[in-house]
Amino acid sequence: MSDSDKDNRPKIGHKRQDTDQPMVLPGIHRYQFFTNLKDRGWTRNLDRVALFGIVAGLLATIIKPLLRGNPATIYCYECRACYATQDRCPVGITYQAELAVAGRVLDYDRFIRNGGLKCIRCGNCQSYCVQYLPLPQMFGTMQEDTRMAIRSGILPRYTLDRAMKMGLIGKDFIDDVVKALA
Repeated sequence: MSDSDKDNRPKIGHKRQDTDQPMVLPGIHRYQFFTNLKDRGWTRNLDRVALFGIVAGLLATIIKPLLRGNPATIYCYECRACYATQDRCPVGITYQAELAVAGRVLDYDRFIRNGGLKCIRCGNCQSYCVQYLPLPQMFGTMQEDTRMAIRSGILPRYTLDRAMKMGLIGKDFIDDVVKALA
């Protein structure tokens, strides 16, 4: 190593300046956050916030369906192959993947709006699923969760009223909805 190289090296305990940073493009320096980490306290906090966001997303996506007893919804990656049953669905449900997603995140309004309470669990959509998910069982579990939400008064009245007007309530759930609307 030549004497001029030794002089250009950063000294131990020396804080790098912007001009000491390596050049990426002419006039543009690459900032190395790890060299002056003690001077950048916000970096650690941003890492913690990002990790918290990742964990929260993991909890919402994976653990919630597991705890509710509907773990198959995790595996639906919304390819929408089940939409091919639109002509074969006896009750006319057109967006089966929306029902699976609503079951994953426990979105009652989305489930009802897409005809989840009309589903008779015939299994026509299951034959189109590229993941071979048990769609009738998934929808049945979400139907029972929705029934419990209706009975406990969690669902807003306008959601149920709109579903009744649009004919989105099946015969198995009509009594519960009428009681909730009364």
